[in-house]
Amino acid sequence: MRSRRAAIALGLAALAALAALPAFQSQYQLLVYTRCLLLGLMAQGWNFIGGYAGYPAFGNVGFFGIGAYATGLLMLSGWHVPFFAALAAGAVLAAVVAALIGLAVLRLKGHYFAIATLGVAEALREVADCWDSVTQGSTGIDLPIRDSGDLFYYTALGLVVAGVLATMLLARSKLGYAWIAIREDGDAARSLGINTTRAKVLAFALSAAFAALAGGVTAYENVHVTPGDFFQIEYTLEMIICCIIGGAGTVFGPLLGAGIYQLLSTYAWQHFLELHPTVLGAIIIIFVVFAPRGLLGQRRFGWRDFLANVRSHRVT
Repeated sequence: MRSRRAAIALGLAALAALAALPAFQSQYQLLVYTRCLLLGLMAQGWNFIGGYAGYPAFGNVGFFGIGAYATGLLMLSGWHVPFFAALAAGAVLAAVVAALIGLAVLRLKGHYFAIATLGVAEALREVADCWDSVTQGSTGIDLPIRDSGDLFYYTALGLVVAGVLATMLLARSKLGYAWIAIREDGDAARSLGINTTRAKVLAFALSAAFAALAGGVTAYENVHVTPGDFFQIEYTLEMIICCIIGGAGTVFGPLLGAGIYQLLSTYAWQHFLELHPTVLGAIIIIFVVFAPRGLLGQRRFGWRDFLANVRSHRVT
């Protein structure tokens, strides 16, 4: 009980500090923090399908793009849908599309599933690029300009907090245990009476909704939306990297990974501009080798296992 109360008090203190952050930061710094939160939100979504259910999805960037376009088009339509209503509609649309796609691709496993989801993302990008009458093709669409960055920061923060609460509830629910059973052994889970198709489709739809929410906020923040900007595979890779660093299948791992990844990426850009991808890739390899379950996915405290793995590799 004491540890739980201490954790709750620490969480509330951190939330209060994050809520007060805009008052002490410039607009540029606030933009960096907002993007870090949005990256954490996307990683939270990928964690449902990749961390808990154990399916390596590489197509979540497609739902990120759906959320961006749905939000922008609804705001620009004749109904002039408000931002938050358009954002919610984009998330619902992405979840429905993911559920329909999931009924087909979730029958695959391993690298076959990964390749199929990557193909789905590319197909969605082509649709956005060729559907000129709706998406304006490669020209893209322009959203209304909003000068202050506080709206985007607090929206991202609120979505991340909601994502943490949702993850905590789902991880301890019957559905969460079904995801873990599927991850460990899908055939055994099916033999125990678990509706594996329903559980996997729900995980895929949830991951799509989270990605779409991040895409909608990013679209309004960036003002301009094009297929080339919002259907980049790098977004999916960043989601996966955040879960690898923080710990896939954990509640706070994606957020910890997003913060560490943002810090490492910023440092690499500032000090190793030409070698940024190389330096960042080397850092990721270090985490994969010495902390394969992520910092929060170890049986003991992450840094102890990290140092123990380093010592063991030196010996061998």
